[in-house]
Amino acid sequence: MTTTKSRLVSIPKSDLDSIEATIETLENGYVMDQLERSEQDIQKGKVRSVREFLKEL
Repeated sequence: MTTTKSRLVSIPKSDLDSIEATIETLENGYVMDQLERSEQDIQKGKVRSVREFLKEL
């Protein structure tokens, strides 16, 4: 049987905030779906330059 020991870890508050934000993003199904769709668009070459994007605004 393996036993684990509890350990105290100290990290900067900004790092903790970043980790918490990442977890929230990973738990958000809508955001994750949008990221996956964006990745698929990039792989398919459905991209445009910043200039093209700005012209549409």
